Amino acid sequence: MLRNYIKIAFRNLRKNPGYTFINITGLAVGLAAGVLVLLWVADEFRYDRFHEKLPLLCVMLQHQTMQGETFTFQAMPGPLAAALPAEIPEVKHAARMTWTGQYLFRVGDKSGYEKGIFVEPSFFQIFTFPALKGDPEAALRDAGSCVLTEQAARKYFGDADPVGQIIRYNNEHDLKVGAVIKDVPEASSIRFDVLLPFRRYALANPGQIDSWNTNSFPTWIELQPGAQLESLNAKLHHYIQGKHAGAAAHLQAYPFARWRLESEFSNGQPSGGRMDLVLLFLATGVFILLIACVNFMNLSTARSAQRAREVGVRKVVGAQRRLIVGQFLCEALVLTFMGLALALALVALLLPLFNRLAEKHLALEWANWQLWSGLAAGTLATGLLAGSYPAFFLSGFQPVRVLKGLTGQGRKGALLRKGLVGFQFVISIFLIIGTLAINRQVQYVQNRPLGFAADNLIDIPARGDMGGNFTAFKNEMLRIPAVKSVSNGRDNLVNYGSNSSGFSWPGYTDEQDFLMTLAWVGPDFVSTTGMRIKEGRDLYPEFGGDTLSILLNEAAVQRMGLQNPVGTVIQYDTARTVVGVVEDFVFNNPFGRPEPLAIMLDREAYSHFYVRFDNDADWKANLARIEQVYKQHFPAYPFEFRFTREEFQRQFQRLSQVGMLANIFGALAIFISCLGLLGLSAYMAEQRRKEIGLRKVLGARLSQIWLALSKDFLKPVLAAFVLAVPLGAWAMSKFLTRFDYRIELGWPLFAMAGGAAFLVALLTVSVQGIRAALADPVRSLRSE
Repeated sequence: MLRNYIKIAFRNLRKNPGYTFINITGLAVGLAAGVLVLLWVADEFRYDRFHEKLPLLCVMLQHQTMQGETFTFQAMPGPLAAALPAEIPEVKHAARMTWTGQYLFRVGDKSGYEKGIFVEPSFFQIFTFPALKGDPEAALRDAGSCVLTEQAARKYFGDADPVGQIIRYNNEHDLKVGAVIKDVPEASSIRFDVLLPFRRYALANPGQIDSWNTNSFPTWIELQPGAQLESLNAKLHHYIQGKHAGAAAHLQAYPFARWRLESEFSNGQPSGGRMDLVLLFLATGVFILLIACVNFMNLSTARSAQRAREVGVRKVVGAQRRLIVGQFLCEALVLTFMGLALALALVALLLPLFNRLAEKHLALEWANWQLWSGLAAGTLATGLLAGSYPAFFLSGFQPVRVLKGLTGQGRKGALLRKGLVGFQFVISIFLIIGTLAINRQVQYVQNRPLGFAADNLIDIPARGDMGGNFTAFKNEMLRIPAVKSVSNGRDNLVNYGSNSSGFSWPGYTDEQDFLMTLAWVGPDFVSTTGMRIKEGRDLYPEFGGDTLSILLNEAAVQRMGLQNPVGTVIQYDTARTVVGVVEDFVFNNPFGRPEPLAIMLDREAYSHFYVRFDNDADWKANLARIEQVYKQHFPAYPFEFRFTREEFQRQFQRLSQVGMLANIFGALAIFISCLGLLGLSAYMAEQRRKEIGLRKVLGARLSQIWLALSKDFLKPVLAAFVLAVPLGAWAMSKFLTRFDYRIELGWPLFAMAGGAAFLVALLTVSVQGIRAALADPVRSLRSE
């Protein structure tokens, strides 16, 4: 029986090549989009699953409530990791680490910057990073050792055994390679090339290690088997207050398995993260598949008059309805699996481009039975969904009526087709609205006034002992005519990584405490960055007391409620006098309002060198001269720099990726919708061939015939626009509420989305309308 079904299905498909081509193409594009979405989503859910103890692993979080708002962050006090396993029975192991940094490594004439983290030996008791050579735990107990990944070991030592060999770190220290581990999997939230012993960091920064009042280190814990997370968090809630009486923070152990997808918090509660993106892509993939299924339904029911006699004859000779339903479902499944074959070819062709856009390393893994089982199940569901309505609709024809030429469709069938076309364009217009809104939001923020002169400004990361030679480097740089100013600081101008509470001022009360972002900078910082002094003056080292002076931004002044800020004495680590107020500028979150910021002078802030130079026609020569001076003073370090403007633009990478992928999926939705519209309009033009011939004989103009054929298809598009606008407005308003600095959703955006969909639909149906209107009426009326 099945073999017979398949033979008849192929016979019908060969008999109607145009119908077959449109359906297979629509299903192939829809399935290709679904496969790409499936690969992307599966990769997101695969993150960190390689850790053997994942269900027991947690990341420590800290919640601080100030002025009614709760802030959540990952930095923990230094002593916490040692105290938790010793004092709380539910905690088996704990490990501190530093934030990932770029460090210079050298072996002979081979050198390069690698991602490095300072970690404790217990890091390997918690996480699963298998060793290839040596003992990584033992290596991290020795302040003079390090652990390399396989790729890093091969880069510096080739095929030789690296264990026991010496590698120079930051041109300051020689480290012994104590172990080599497997390369970090792509699907890992923690990424590094080299692991350095935390003991080395502790020896260089004793103040951070022993203080319960300083939050500096991401901390991870492993629970005891059977431990209850709720019970642990109840104990952690006021734990920090027992160590530091003035602390206002509450600790929480948060499951590491959720960290990749649900790492964003709002007012102390989980508020999403990449899971929002996953759900968005899943919904988009489902929508595109639905459009492809609707295409199939629409074309199948439109062709019902051609299949009606076949159904009537089958029933007359004794075919049961279930057998006819099986025949039509078999045809749908044959078409769908043919579409899958074409979809896989499209995916193989487009996957490199998709990987570049999504910054992934996705692949069609032929040995991955879960992937292929999912694809087979999804394709089967798509085929059954697409073919179910036509199968039951066509199999329900009464043989007496259809053999007389009465299919019983009439107005009811036309309304169904219009409804399905409208449904397709509701989804398409909705996706266009989302695409336009995301792209406009990105452009809006990218063009936002920064509050400082980001152009013509470069940031040179300072490594190792470079800070010791900064003064000579600065003086030499200022001799270059194109260089206007040079300064230094701890941060890269776009992201400031340090904040603190505990500021007080005249009239201060405990309820007014808040988190202040800290910027530790060198002389000429304001003039080099192009920030604007609103009142007062800059920090100058010539003033002996300026090491105890402070600059505030407008947001800090407003939060403190200072009427005359210049001259006010603020108590922080010591008494500091406000000597100036800078205008608010954008940092950390380009989508948010500027946060309170304090700028303080620190001659030892040598993490970044800032250089402002003329960006004229000779900018390449100027940059080459800067590089030459750099190499004179820092010959052991490769020259690297970043334009501050480009660093700012890099912050939109994630949202830009979403916008780019939304563009692609929106275009696919429109393409599939118009493909179905093209097939439907071609079929209806063929059905009305004689009517068109009569109209032409009776003197109808080309425009009148075109209008008569097109208006029935354009009405559902207009109705779809009316339905899609409120849906799009609601969804995009909800999406944009996460940004403080955001666009307003005005009517031009919705008009552009509707106009684009209407224009594409108009062009699609016009192809068949004009073609039918230009046809020779003699051919269509020859038999009359």
